Amino acid sequence: MAKIKPDNGSSTMKKQFLFPLLFLAFPALTQESSIDSLYRLALEDLSAFSQHIAANADTDLEKAKAVVDWYARHFDWTYTDYQKRTVQDILERRGGNCNELAMVTKASLETLGVQMRRVREINLHQVSDRRQADAEKRVTEIGNKASVFGRQHNDHVWLEVHDQPTGQWMPADPSLGVVGLRPWLAARYGFTKRYSLDASPEDMIAPFAVFVETEGDWLNRTADYAIDGFNRLYYGQLTTLPSWNQWVKQVGQLDDLALAAFQGKANLHEHSDEIAALAETYQRLRLEFLSTGLGIIHQNIDAFSQSLVSGDFEAIVNAYTPDGKLFPQRGDIRRGEAAIRQYWTPPAGRESRTVHHRIRPEEIVIVGDTAYDWGYYEGATRRGDGSEVYWEGKYVIVWKKVGEGQWKIYLDSWNNL
Repeated sequence: MAKIKPDNGSSTMKKQFLFPLLFLAFPALTQESSIDSLYRLALEDLSAFSQHIAANADTDLEKAKAVVDWYARHFDWTYTDYQKRTVQDILERRGGNCNELAMVTKASLETLGVQMRRVREINLHQVSDRRQADAEKRVTEIGNKASVFGRQHNDHVWLEVHDQPTGQWMPADPSLGVVGLRPWLAARYGFTKRYSLDASPEDMIAPFAVFVETEGDWLNRTADYAIDGFNRLYYGQLTTLPSWNQWVKQVGQLDDLALAAFQGKANLHEHSDEIAALAETYQRLRLEFLSTGLGIIHQNIDAFSQSLVSGDFEAIVNAYTPDGKLFPQRGDIRRGEAAIRQYWTPPAGRESRTVHHRIRPEEIVIVGDTAYDWGYYEGATRRGDGSEVYWEGKYVIVWKKVGEGQWKIYLDSWNNL
């Protein structure tokens, strides 16, 4: 499934998942001493720091990726303590909550002339009675604005960056280290494994209210993300699921209430039942999608990556049809089970192994008992000396339905970027 043989590949990992952009741009900066030097530069001259980090970036979106990636790797996310801090305070602390990380990222991007805006959201969240108790206490202290977090919901702050080539506003989340529409949608709404530098997307189940906040004005972006974007993530197929209309209706019902809570005009805690009902609808949508052909293929994609990282090469071979074919970047076409097994099974004694693998489909279309799937992949190999090598590329796969609820790879072609 798209990918480079398990002994190839390059990068350094931090936190939970791999985002290699910085180290592709600045290989020399992987040494800790260089990171410390850059940190000192940020403290002394934020403009010079930002220009250095984004030196290889051409567009504003690429600049945002470089800056977001660096802060997400090297600054810690910390719990909110309700202290007011300046950008310099946040830099000296080398971390902060989502709002503070957005502040320092925004300050860096401003020195680069990047056009951006601040975004506030409320998301479905894992249930926490303690968070509800904290929120109720804050409501008594500062009013209804504190009701934007509670037992089953939480608020979050990030940025949108204007992408000149497309004319669109793109998400840039400094807390998660995610930039770009499709990566953000996958990290925030995905039904299968989610990837980001921080594991919190597993807790933040799905945003249901999204607003751009500019000089006291509020621009509603909820439908762009929670409805249109969510559906686009899965190639427009969510509209075919039984629970989709209910999701759209419930998001619409909570939208105005969420804005009123941001403005201090409504207490969102009084609508906990509606939030719980929306969470149930999301879970129904998830189960409905995962039972479809598209959902099964997405689960197979995750399983392939997991098998590659765990070294379960028999499971990898079993992911293909008996008459499957590989079209690797170099060499002949590999035909059939024996050839596929020989390709994927590493020789005895090899010390290098795959430590990260991810497949990012851009589109999957099912036509009868066949599906075509194309997109990108990334991974990292840890060599015998402990160094890590990052690799990425693009792929095309043809799937075949081989039984009820079973899809396997028939044709698998890939090459490096």
